[in-house]
Amino acid sequence: MPNAQLLITKIMNHLSLKSLAFYGIAIGSVSLLFKVVTAYGEANLKAPPAIAGNYRFDPNSLPECLKSDVLVLTIEQSGVYLSGNLRSGSREGRENTAQEKPSLLGKWETQGLNLSGAVPNLAGCSDSTATGQNSSVKMRGIVEQESLKGKISLTDKTAATDFTAQREAAVQPQKQEH
Repeated sequence: MPNAQLLITKIMNHLSLKSLAFYGIAIGSVSLLFKVVTAYGEANLKAPPAIAGNYRFDPNSLPECLKSDVLVLTIEQSGVYLSGNLRSGSREGRENTAQEKPSLLGKWETQGLNLSGAVPNLAGCSDSTATGQNSSVKMRGIVEQESLKGKISLTDKTAATDFTAQREAAVQPQKQEH
């Protein structure tokens, strides 16, 4: 029993008015700081919209050298960072795209997306007709519902051309029943 009284006496001595005031002020300060940071985050920090997917270009909105080709832009997204490929709209072209390293890199900004890079084998758009020739591509665009509208330039020397691309519906894998 004397040990219990000694323990209680030590606790009471430790819990002086100064200690309680210090702990109360520390806890109150931390909770106030948490409320301020939470309010700021909810008001000012917004996640970028989910824009990942395949976008099929309207051939009439493409530069002259691509009007005869059907193009699909595949965008992959990780937060504000974007990567993608620009390939022929054929099934074979898209299957090859999934296996390749992205040729376009960019970022989502408040005004929309920016992508740029060297795209291989855009027929008719490079200065050389040699196989393996890359075309420098720069794209700026805004996603509005299911469409992507913006400007594309295929070399540093050409002026940007307006384009429109529609998002393709995602293909759902079918479940096999036994």
